[in-house]
Amino acid sequence: MSTRFHSSRPHARAHRFVAAAGLAASLLLAAGQHASAQLIQIKTLPIADGDQWRLFPSANAGLGDVSIALRDSLLDPFANPAKGARLSERRKGVFFGSPNVYSVSQSAGGGQTFPVGGIVRSGSTFGGLAVAIQEIDPINEQPGFFPPVPVGILRVDGTPLPTPTTPSRQNRFAFATLGHVFDRAGLSVGANVLWSGLHDIDGVDLLYAGNSGLDQHGGALDVRLGLLKEWSGQRSFEAMLLHDRFNMTQDVTWLDQVWDPNARTISSLARVDHNLDQTNTWGLHLGYSQPLSDSGWRVGAILTTNLMSHPKLPDYQITQVQVIPWDPGHSAAYDIGVGVSKSRGLTTFGLDAIYEPIRTHTWGEAPAPIVTDLGTVPAGGKTTENHFNFSNAILRTGIGQEIPIDTLRGSIRSIRLELGVGLRSIDYTLRQFDHVTQSARSQRESWLEWTPTWGLGLRFSDLELRYSGRKTTGTGRPGIFARNGDILVAAAPTAEAGRNFLSAPSGPTTLTGVTVTTHQLSVSVPIR
Repeated sequence: MSTRFHSSRPHARAHRFVAAAGLAASLLLAAGQHASAQLIQIKTLPIADGDQWRLFPSANAGLGDVSIALRDSLLDPFANPAKGARLSERRKGVFFGSPNVYSVSQSAGGGQTFPVGGIVRSGSTFGGLAVAIQEIDPINEQPGFFPPVPVGILRVDGTPLPTPTTPSRQNRFAFATLGHVFDRAGLSVGANVLWSGLHDIDGVDLLYAGNSGLDQHGGALDVRLGLLKEWSGQRSFEAMLLHDRFNMTQDVTWLDQVWDPNARTISSLARVDHNLDQTNTWGLHLGYSQPLSDSGWRVGAILTTNLMSHPKLPDYQITQVQVIPWDPGHSAAYDIGVGVSKSRGLTTFGLDAIYEPIRTHTWGEAPAPIVTDLGTVPAGGKTTENHFNFSNAILRTGIGQEIPIDTLRGSIRSIRLELGVGLRSIDYTLRQFDHVTQSARSQRESWLEWTPTWGLGLRFSDLELRYSGRKTTGTGRPGIFARNGDILVAAAPTAEAGRNFLSAPSGPTTLTGVTVTTHQLSVSVPIR
């Protein structure tokens, strides 16, 4: 069975397709953190994930985020800590502020992030600090279809439920880096760490259809060790080892309607599910680039691998089917890419091409022994296994033009214009086996995500001001539809009570096509 996704437009009918919904949303949020080229994102549904993880400034954002053969003077020290040594080529350091705002169309989310920090060098040692505060916008600020839990609702044990408090929608980040340069060997090494205190991940509200309250809390820790070797002739080699730990708890409140035979009325009982979302990643990144004689052209290649373990994945409810508790799993993801760039005079051009194979294996575990016609599945035994085989592709390209400006005082040195585009093709095959019914099925999913980018830069005598924008299409958000100008959240019916959630999620899912638009303003002040 093969199905293909096409984003629906506002007021258009919902498209139907078969998908492993619980795993899809879990990997989308767990593996897509920090939006770093060295952390490979896994997506099994074309869900719009916003630009929540774009924390740091980038000189190549307006060029489609080209990076393989084109240096990024702002982002490189954060991606590979050893590249902080390059700040000494023309200056001793830099301080920056980089506020950014993103929004999802159809009032389906958004957020604001304000990072500040700096990296400086003294002698052969360099280091830096940065902090960021982020606030995520509510999915729908108007009264929703499912109101908050009212006072007087009882817990399942019969005790009154206290008045709910509004969960925090603020996230906080802290970054630190330290490195050393061995000038004679042309070698630099460094380490950095990024701590994330998370209370809200954009879009999770929509992944628990029909909930009456959601409280998220947890965090992530990203640690990197980097090495950079540079030879004469501007040849360079980089290597980086990373470890990322992501751990979130999602407390979801549901209202169950229960018939009270004594009072002959229907009562609402509150039930709280504690969902864990955990992913641990080990990664290795290698890269090499060199110029082609004195033509202005430069070529490069990268090889990145991520080995991920998923100790626990949440039981999302975004489809109209019973939910399987997806427990353990593991993934292996790779990026194999080549790039070219040309910097000649005042014009810059870059192109990246990346092939991305990914293998993911997850399974459901029986909470208690399950008797089948073919035997008994013991407690903790595998009920259903999923094998995902991805064959993704990424293309990025961009061009920039520097325009010198002569002024009387010389305060404005130049204006820079940038245009770019990114294309991500996701194509995977799912093979699923049910150990209870001894049945198997397979399906194929594919879609395209387009991201045009643009940028404007002003170079002054004592600072640089950059603006970049991007717009991503080809994705959607579950359960959102427009009606008379109001945005409502569509609910899936509650699964019947019981312990045997054995059927794979294979029902209709509503995805409305949305557009994610991001604006980022970066101010960097060099230290000379």
